[in-house]
Amino acid sequence: MLFLVLVLLILILINMPIAFALSFTSLAYLLLTDRVPLRILIQQMFTGVDSFVFLAVPFFILAGTLMERGGISQRLIDFSASIVGRIRGGLAMSAVLAAMIFASISGSGPATTAAIGGPIIPALRERGYGKEWSAALMASAGVIGPIIPPSITMVIYGAMTNTSIASLFLGGAVPGILIGLGLMVICYFHARKVGVAKVNEAFNLRSFFLAFKKAVWALGMPALILGGILGGFFTPTEAAVVSVVYGLFVAFFIYRSVKISDIPGIVRDSAITTAVVMIVLANAAGFAWLISAEQGPEKLVQLFLSISNNKFVILLLINILLFILGCFIDTTSSLVMTVPTLVPLARAVGIDPLHLGLIICVNTVIGMATPPLGLTLFTACSVGKVSIAKVTRPILPMLAVMVIVTLLITYVPSLVLYLPSLFIK
Repeated sequence: MLFLVLVLLILILINMPIAFALSFTSLAYLLLTDRVPLRILIQQMFTGVDSFVFLAVPFFILAGTLMERGGISQRLIDFSASIVGRIRGGLAMSAVLAAMIFASISGSGPATTAAIGGPIIPALRERGYGKEWSAALMASAGVIGPIIPPSITMVIYGAMTNTSIASLFLGGAVPGILIGLGLMVICYFHARKVGVAKVNEAFNLRSFFLAFKKAVWALGMPALILGGILGGFFTPTEAAVVSVVYGLFVAFFIYRSVKISDIPGIVRDSAITTAVVMIVLANAAGFAWLISAEQGPEKLVQLFLSISNNKFVILLLINILLFILGCFIDTTSSLVMTVPTLVPLARAVGIDPLHLGLIICVNTVIGMATPPLGLTLFTACSVGKVSIAKVTRPILPMLAVMVIVTLLITYVPSLVLYLPSLFIK
């Protein structure tokens, strides 16, 4: 097992793509040990992705791409501004709220950052928020993408552990909202610090309804997905297909922002994103099988229990491990690499698999806003035309908010388990 871990870490440090690092490590181990035929690795890779639930991944990606290309970003920003735009720091708060709503459509951190950050970062800069701070805000707000349902990360965890995806979706809404609210508080105090003036306008009900009317079709997708799943009308996989049909209808007949000629490009982009996810999943499945064959989960349980058998200490160690991995490895890879070993550990100390899944999903996505990987960080800096080094300082308070929320849901499990217990029997 030590050989597997060391080789994988070395390959990651020399910047080999994670999917190839996983497959190379597994292949090298089998060639050196010669214990089992090489075809077993291929079989395990195929078995790892041979699940009906994984069909939800390409369809949710396609639905998010359709809505992203459908020109909903500005509509969501205007709708959010009609709600919080008159508060001090309201423009920045609008960006966060719009990102939260877009997250419930795309489920992708980089897509959320690019879609909302594109139109809002220049506006924030003009209002005096500062270009570095504005990029930091959008990088942080983009992290909410994989947390608020529908979340591809939660679909993968649910498929791997046979945990209710509907319960994961419900539980994920709470930390997503808490992170959003925390970022809004930062927006308020930053606006006061840099002297951004408050908009002296009374709440206009007519403007609100007008903005709502323009955004209502975008708001309908998350309502359709969650409502359909919780109402028992369709499974999460079926919900993903329904969301594609809904996205096509809205893009073609309501917003009329997508043409027939655009469909091949949309499908191609969605297929590329799906292929990346599935290649990582397949290679990680083979690696996880080898780790399991070498009794990796049992050894990790023994290691953690040798440090402490206190449930709260174990939870802290799990969080530290996940945070470090999230800084260097993408969310999907972190998930597939850690779940097979952490689930037995969680069961050994009495941690609910649903609770563990929400901790893993929230913790690993924080890495999207931290270097050196930082997918939303790179996206925000690219959109805002600012260097990552200059964004590092203003993003620290925002990262602190995410860490605090992670610790809250870790040590106050009722925050994320109450809604699932209320709706899922």
